[in-house]
Amino acid sequence: MKKLNGFESYLVISGLNKVCEEMKADIISYENSGKLPLMTTGYVDMIIADAIKKIELLTLKQK
Repeated sequence: MKKLNGFESYLVISGLNKVCEEMKADIISYENSGKLPLMTTGYVDMIIADAIKKIELLTLKQK
């Protein structure tokens, strides 16, 4: 399996961080409108952190 270089890793991680912020904003807006969301903001943070750890393991180490 090929590994990601540093720039590719940066792109994926920054994309995940943006998606995380959007998801948390959506969850907060659902809660403010009186609806019960399926996920909490803590769950989103946990899943994104796990995905970032996996991406870091798939990234080439700098020499």
